[in-house]
Parts: sequence; structure tokens; C-alpha cells
Amino acid sequence: MNGPSIAGHATQVAVAWFTRPESRDPQVRLARSQDAGEHFGQVVTIDQERPLGRPAVAVLSDGSAFVCWLRRAAGHSELCAARVVEEGRIATQWTLATVSAGRASGFPRVTADGLAAIVCWTNGNAPDSTVRAVRVSFAR
Repeated sequence: MNGPSIAGHATQVAVAWFTRPESRDPQVRLARSQDAGEHFGQVVTIDQERPLGRPAVAVLSDGSAFVCWLRRAAGHSELCAARVVEEGRIATQWTLATVSAGRASGFPRVTADGLAAIVCWTNGNAPDSTVRAVRVSFAR
């Protein structure tokens, strides 16, 4: 299932999801709330090039959202990430890792740790698969 991911910190809430709008390319999107989910702001398209989806989101202590998802590449998939600041601007976006193209790559997970995000994902195929993790810090 390629469902949504939701996270919050204080009154900041972020929801990330994968969608394939009718007659359009697949997309990973993000919506944010600054009032504990009562209202959500403008939807931001995070990726519309080759996303496979499987988004995960965390809200960092400064209110920015950290989103990771899988993107299709030639013969493999990429674990991508973006940091979206409060006004909805994508501040940074990059590829964290190369992962297997099949379903064995699972669903990435992310949690916030102050101004850092800790991301984990499955690397390789069974029975030799391993869990990898990385800490991405935005502390000055």
C-alpha cells in the first residue's frame, strides 16, 4: 500500500502522500498545517519526475518538514529526501541512497531528532537484506 505519512511537532503538522492524478504523471506531495491540523496550507509537489512513492515525513524542531520517498531510476531505485521550510519552499533535495527496484526495498521510515532526521530503509533482497540508517543534521 502506498498510503500517506503524517507527523507533527508542537502545532506543526505535515502530511506527505503519493498520487497519480488522472492523465498526469505520478507525484509525491506535501501539505502542512500550523494549527495542529485544523487547516492545511497549499499543497507542494515534491517530486513529479519518476516517483515510486512510499513517502515518509517528519517535522523538525524548527517547523520544517523532512520528506523521503523512492524514485525510479535505470535498473534500480533511489531513496530521495527533501526539506521543506514553513513557507512551503523546498530548501534542499537530494538522493540519500541507491536501493533495489523491487518491493523488497520496503518503505523508508523517518523520525525527527531536533534539527535532524533519522532515516532507515531496507537494503538488498532477502535473505541477504540489511537495514541501513542515516542521520541528516541541519544544526548550524
